[in-house]
Amino acid sequence: MTPALLALLALIVVLVLGAVRPDLNVGVLATAVAFGLGMGLLGLGVAEVSAFLPAQLLLTVVGIALLFELARSNGTLDQITRAVLRLARGNSRVLPLVFFLLTFALSALGPGNIAATALLAPVAMGIAARAGINPTLMAILVCTGANAGTFSPAAVTGGINAALLQRIGLEEPGLPVRIFLAVAAIQSVTALLAYALFGGYRVGRPVEGVSVGRVALNPAQRLTLGAIGLFVLGVMVFNVPPVAGAFVLAALLALLKLGDLEQSMRQLPWSVVMLIGGISILMGLLERLGSLELLTSLLARYSSPDAVNALLALLSGLASVGSSSSGVVMPLMVPLAPELLEKLGGGDLVRAVIAIDFGSHMVDVSPLSTLGALCMAGLPEGADRSRLFRQMLLWGLSMALVGALLAFVFLDLPQ
Repeated sequence: MTPALLALLALIVVLVLGAVRPDLNVGVLATAVAFGLGMGLLGLGVAEVSAFLPAQLLLTVVGIALLFELARSNGTLDQITRAVLRLARGNSRVLPLVFFLLTFALSALGPGNIAATALLAPVAMGIAARAGINPTLMAILVCTGANAGTFSPAAVTGGINAALLQRIGLEEPGLPVRIFLAVAAIQSVTALLAYALFGGYRVGRPVEGVSVGRVALNPAQRLTLGAIGLFVLGVMVFNVPPVAGAFVLAALLALLKLGDLEQSMRQLPWSVVMLIGGISILMGLLERLGSLELLTSLLARYSSPDAVNALLALLSGLASVGSSSSGVVMPLMVPLAPELLEKLGGGDLVRAVIAIDFGSHMVDVSPLSTLGALCMAGLPEGADRSRLFRQMLLWGLSMALVGALLAFVFLDLPQ
């Protein structure tokens, strides 16, 4: 058995263990395997293996998350939520669409898909039960809205994606925004499909108490909202590096005591940081060993240039069923795309990244994923949890196939 094949099998074992043992952090396993392979097979030192750690990528995740945890701690995100909820005015037909737009906006502003879902899922699922809205529909639109916004360059996942684009040589300034809009458009198609299939247009019960009063921001919240606006404007219009903008503004908010820095530091997604760091270290080592070239050769053998984006979306979706979409699947799949296209004789690398990006996030409605689990947890007592679990699981798993079909229609056919 060659070292390249041995390392590839080790990666598969790590991913399978992460899928069957949700109590284990795949990043910790990947880091341990990387040190074992690097020091055992290649004779590398600790510093050489550690050099595979993607420092800029991890700083981007921490900086953006810290900025929006500060905004959460002083109530700014809650005020944004109340402001948007006023738009629905208790109309049950538009409530699912309002929550789709709200999670989209919050996710795109910077908190990302998990934070936006965690903030809104309890409110959305409670309102769905009171208004007679199908809870599966509400869960799908909340999760899909969060994922539609999460590739914004101002969001955590968007920052991860931008760093991966640079890693494979795609450094066009406006490219992250183009990919964000493309992913948002495709995710919106599935949201509209769900709205039609689950009868969102039917009139439910009026909901009392949904139309809130006038939103009043205190001085700290106004300044925080201004900082968020500056961050989004700087990243999306003036191409300010997200890592720099996030840390500068987070430091400013902390200096002015506009948020609880100590509490925000404790709430940072350290498990996601470990996921991304560990997988990236292992992937760097696999690249040194030639394992990635072996993997792309295997994929190319069963691929076709006419349907390569559909294949990438399908593989990304299946891998995401038991793994983190942004922490594991994207760092795994995006670096494979250039060599895969080269072996197939050419293709559009940007379209391949788009296929991986939305394919990896399409299945997140499943209750086995973080977003789906947050919606399950938000369902009020007395509701049929087993029925919701079955429907969300079926929808989530089917999205791997739907994602492949959409990739073929929107990305493969127009080539």
